[in-house]
Amino acid sequence: MQLTSTQPILQEGSDLDALLPVMTYRDLQLALGQVAVGDRHQRMIPYLVSALQEQAKFLTGQMAMFEILRSANCLADIGPPQSLDA
Repeated sequence: MQLTSTQPILQEGSDLDALLPVMTYRDLQLALGQVAVGDRHQRMIPYLVSALQEQAKFLTGQMAMFEILRSANCLADIGPPQSLDA
């Protein structure tokens, strides 16, 4: 299904306060492996997952999700487009 600007992202009656499905650190490691763009990025994954495991006991769920998204962004090598003049 392709989304358009006229289609709602969430189904009517969806509860934004419902819990996300449970995920293990192994699941996270596998998911990050799917977005990593190369061998150097693949080698970073165990360190990123380990760091999150250490931090998680001090983070809220929202902060932990932010760290997961930042890790995925880093591994996918997503960033602002670079100017051709740079």
